[in-house]
Amino acid sequence: MLQGKGLWAYRKGELDRALQIAPQMGATHIIYKVGQGSTYYDGMAQVAQKIREAGLIPFAWAWLLLDYPQGEAQVAVRAFQDGFQGFVFDTESERCRNRFEQAAQLGQFLRVAGLDLNRLYNCSFPNISHHRDLPYDQMNEFCKGGLMPMSYGTFFPPGSTVPPDQQAQRVIDEWAYGHYEYWCHHWGYRPPLYPVLGPYHDEHGQVRMSPDEFQVWLDRLAAHHPTFFSVFTAAVVNDDLLPLIRACPLGEPGPAPTGVKVEVVSPEVGYLNVRPTPSTEQPPITRVDDGTVLDALETEWAVRAKVGREGQWLRIRTPDGTEGYVAAWYLRLPEEPVEAGVQVEVVSPEVGFLNVRPTPSTERPPLTRVDDGTVLDALETEEAVRAKVGREGRWLYIRTPDGIEGYVATQYLRLHEEAPPGGPIPYLVVHSAIGLNVRPNPGTDLPPIWHVVDKTTLKVLEDPAKVGDKVGKDRWIRVRTPSLHEGYVNGLYVRAKRLADKRKPVNDATLPRGECAWIFGIHAAGATTPADFRFLFQGKNKTGWVLFTEAIGADPNHGGGHDYTPWSHDGYGVIVRLNHGYETSGTLPVRAKYADFARACARYVQNSQGCHIWIIGNEQNNVREHPGGADHPAEHITPEMYAEAFNLARRRIKEVQPEAVVVPGAVDPYFGLPWPLTGQQYRPLDYFREMLDHIEDLDGIALHTYTHYLDVGLITKKTVFTNEPMLPGTIHEHYYDFQAYRTFAEAIPAKWHERPIYITETNHWLALEHPPYSDEEKKKIGWVNKDVGWVQAAYAEIHRWNSTPHAQQIHCLLLYRWTSDEWAIEHLGEIHKDFRKALDHDYRWRR
Repeated sequence: MLQGKGLWAYRKGELDRALQIAPQMGATHIIYKVGQGSTYYDGMAQVAQKIREAGLIPFAWAWLLLDYPQGEAQVAVRAFQDGFQGFVFDTESERCRNRFEQAAQLGQFLRVAGLDLNRLYNCSFPNISHHRDLPYDQMNEFCKGGLMPMSYGTFFPPGSTVPPDQQAQRVIDEWAYGHYEYWCHHWGYRPPLYPVLGPYHDEHGQVRMSPDEFQVWLDRLAAHHPTFFSVFTAAVVNDDLLPLIRACPLGEPGPAPTGVKVEVVSPEVGYLNVRPTPSTEQPPITRVDDGTVLDALETEWAVRAKVGREGQWLRIRTPDGTEGYVAAWYLRLPEEPVEAGVQVEVVSPEVGFLNVRPTPSTERPPLTRVDDGTVLDALETEEAVRAKVGREGRWLYIRTPDGIEGYVATQYLRLHEEAPPGGPIPYLVVHSAIGLNVRPNPGTDLPPIWHVVDKTTLKVLEDPAKVGDKVGKDRWIRVRTPSLHEGYVNGLYVRAKRLADKRKPVNDATLPRGECAWIFGIHAAGATTPADFRFLFQGKNKTGWVLFTEAIGADPNHGGGHDYTPWSHDGYGVIVRLNHGYETSGTLPVRAKYADFARACARYVQNSQGCHIWIIGNEQNNVREHPGGADHPAEHITPEMYAEAFNLARRRIKEVQPEAVVVPGAVDPYFGLPWPLTGQQYRPLDYFREMLDHIEDLDGIALHTYTHYLDVGLITKKTVFTNEPMLPGTIHEHYYDFQAYRTFAEAIPAKWHERPIYITETNHWLALEHPPYSDEEKKKIGWVNKDVGWVQAAYAEIHRWNSTPHAQQIHCLLLYRWTSDEWAIEHLGEIHKDFRKALDHDYRWRR
């Protein structure tokens, strides 16, 4: 691990300046340019000697092109031959983009040359997620020394109105360290991180930072305790910055045990080699026996990400104090013994069986195999089992029915829902790929009153102790659905819900910035509109959620974007809805421009900070939101068309922000009128289901729900539609007031039951305290400025849903809205009182 401070140099004559100011800034290393592409400069041995004679450590760097990987490998080889102690590849050139194969070849040539990979470093942009066409992954495979993100002031050009503290926060906190943390989790290992600062704002280093401004950047960096950082370059570092750099503290070198221990699993060989580097290229420094427990010298989540994975190496300390690297695929976490309780079922219909292996990898031959459908005892905690089942690249420790213990690939497992014989069964789960009808009476004589999808959880409404005799048999069981429909289902198509719901209210401190544990919040206006309601939270010891809505058009090269960090860094959950436009402009553009709109969404995300939850469009089933609007629509947005636009947008957004939560727009839960151009008519729930059928994948679900006038009773009352096309009594219909959210949540396919739900709009639609008695009253939209407990009742209802065993969690309920239209509550003091009373409750979602 590097310890100290570095100074870069590359211009002719710059070396003398570097050697002159190095002592004044506390530099320990000079990083000097020795080549470009496959060209190695003359006289570099003399440069390295001159640096050493000054009492400094010489490092080399070169501008990488990847035109000729073998020649560029030779540049590094010659640098070490000339006396340089480390080599940095500057991987930022446009020529390097999409040259992944060439980068891998470079690594092969460097290995063949016998270089110490721990002395190679990769230097590139700090915002890794924005440059996925650069070969970070391939470079990291052989640049074992570490990653050097270019944390320069040039990301904010001269004259930028962004304050210095926000500039430094974005580049250092959000990019250099934030993107690094995300991608370490993706990579499964943590290359050391050594940021490079650039104290200037233009590409030529003419507009330089003042001491006060640069101190802000240094303070931001120091908060992360780096053991080494460097400054680019000697020619542009003003003398008044030198004492500031010298005074910047460094973190303590060397890893310390994290408290996480790992156990060696190598029964065939009986031991595991400990090596000086994370590879097999150097001989072992010692070996440890099978079953030995080692101290991990990396973070807990890094350890968990690596253990059992082929190709990963973990830094450890042996019981006798030796430090080194071991192959992580011969390790497991030595959990306390777990009694079999949770069971999993093998799902491998194509092959018909699943291998059980002695270690969590495919390196060793199987111990045995189990047939498709076999029920296995999981020998890990329920939390671990739930986190792993169905996921690729994970392994689960199990026991087969004949007592053999070993590991199986979790992508071929699902939770086994059967209850133990004889026990009470309070909940059932639907076990039918086509869903299940709910009948008003036992039998099929009468038409169904409702229909639920596969894997829906049903509450048993008869003696739970006697239900076991009916499950799996042609007998009828009285149940209640999540949407509160009560009736009878056939026992042939249900299974007992075996696992208890042990989820707990989430701890807000464990969430990433931009998310919140509490469900309270308000739909605001656009991000550029003053919309600060945070004073409502004062004294309540909690935060909440905010949604901003933006019209971004379909120009893929627009310059739009916004800084949402004033909210996310203040502990609030931030959701941004991306619309093509409003009303006649269409929430989506015409179909021919969907690809451009997707790129425009990605552009906005890339230009923004402080948000990672994005909703695409709004109420796309309502003709009001179609291109051209309700009066002169240019085309209608069918469920399939919306899904097409969403799939494109999600893919584009994930390219620039892989951690993004991309959510389909909420359906208008009450719009069912014919579309003017086609006469086509969609019940809202049908539109919702068909839309989800065509969506490839999503990261969350957005819903809207309201009451139609101010009446607290309408929050829980199961009112229904009365107009002819929407009459209740069929499996297509749902509730008319607030309870509508339940029917939409219940319709979410099983594959997305773990995704968050965001209710991003709620209010009472009309400024009335009774149903409208005339057409004139139907036009009186907005809130009634009265504190009658409507807001409190709404949040209590969502909390009731979230507290129900096995319920898909709703992360927020947002009042519509703070400012900018007829429903604005910005100046409605009685609504504020109602909201603040709701905040007295600890309503959090669970996980």
